[in-house]
Amino acid sequence: MKKTTKTIITSAVLAVCAVLFIIGIIVANQSAEQEYSKNYSIDYELAKVLSIENNYEVDPDREGNPRGSQTIEVEVLTGEHKGDVRTILNPLGPSNRKVVRDGSVLTVKIETSFGKAGYQISITNYNLIPLLIVMIGIFVAAVLIVGRKKGMMSLIGLTASLAVIIFFLIPMWLKGNSATALTMICCIYITVLCFTLLGGISRKTVSAMLGTVLCLFVAYIFAEICSNIAGVSGYSDLMSADSLLVESRLLEGITLNIRGLFVAGILISALGAVMDVAMSIASAVDELRTVNPGMTSRELFKSGMNVGRDMIGTMTNTLILAFAGTSLATMIIMYTANMKPLQLINNDDLVMEAIRGIAGSLGLITAVPLTAAVASASFGSLGMNPPIPATQGKGSKTETAPNTERPRKQLRREMTRIAEEERIKSSGRKNRKE
Repeated sequence: MKKTTKTIITSAVLAVCAVLFIIGIIVANQSAEQEYSKNYSIDYELAKVLSIENNYEVDPDREGNPRGSQTIEVEVLTGEHKGDVRTILNPLGPSNRKVVRDGSVLTVKIETSFGKAGYQISITNYNLIPLLIVMIGIFVAAVLIVGRKKGMMSLIGLTASLAVIIFFLIPMWLKGNSATALTMICCIYITVLCFTLLGGISRKTVSAMLGTVLCLFVAYIFAEICSNIAGVSGYSDLMSADSLLVESRLLEGITLNIRGLFVAGILISALGAVMDVAMSIASAVDELRTVNPGMTSRELFKSGMNVGRDMIGTMTNTLILAFAGTSLATMIIMYTANMKPLQLINNDDLVMEAIRGIAGSLGLITAVPLTAAVASASFGSLGMNPPIPATQGKGSKTETAPNTERPRKQLRREMTRIAEEERIKSSGRKNRKE
């Protein structure tokens, strides 16, 4: 593919992605803004601590956790009640270990019941916005310093991916649409956008796109079948599903469809790892084809599988360990509750983590053969580079295309030498004619 043609196609695809992004955001948020019911409202605002009266002690038997309470006087900094000064009780114990200090800025929950005088205010957390800004700044700086232009493209893709999830997927889900169907659409969109930003439109990126989408379908089918057999869904996945439904009823025009949210979460969490494997395999096949244009589709597929088998050894642990880490506290609680092995194995929480880990890892594993097959079929049949022309050496022996077993640098030097010989011969013929 010529560079100009590739640039035009890449720009066209990015333009289409931008248009779809804008249209999707408008469609997802076109309904009237949700309003709280006329009987009840909840607001989250910032408040500053003015004074504290401590009435707690540190419990050495519970890892130094505080026990007792704090009486805090705060001033509301934002929202409708800005400037109000209220006194709050901050109970401290196993469920709340957030000790407040004088001058701290807190996030507070303001509950108002219409028809009743005043409002209730309670502490929800510290103000963590400054910490998040610092962490994000460090992350962005590291990506830009190490990745440079590629890093910038990856940050753009990451920002767009998060925007799709927050401003399209969630609003559409809140309208009662199917979580799994919406998630598959979003995953396909994110895959196309991120690969186009990172590598443009080429046979390599298209192969990685197709491999990723096929693997996501494999993970989706496996997770859907297993979750239906096990009888788990979004309701069992969300420990506070009932409270979520109660909170949603406070908003007019909200219709939650929790079923399918479990499988949707698996697809989103596995997407990044599957994209990584698919691009690695496609890049390996592309590099092999560039170094040795004479390789057939079968040879490219076998080489891609050899590269992929080395990756499978470590990638199979990636998602399983990630999901196991997130459920470590739950497993410890189950273990300390003296659950019998049979009861532990048949627990919904453990089964859901197993489905998450195995479905995601299955997507990673199938990414190797599927992407290798797509890439080898593309490069092997069409080929991005013409075969190396045979040249006459000393005697009558003919030099053929370099062997795939030779080191990569040696192959490149040989290809450069052959091209230089052709240029010199062409120049000599031109001089003789003159």
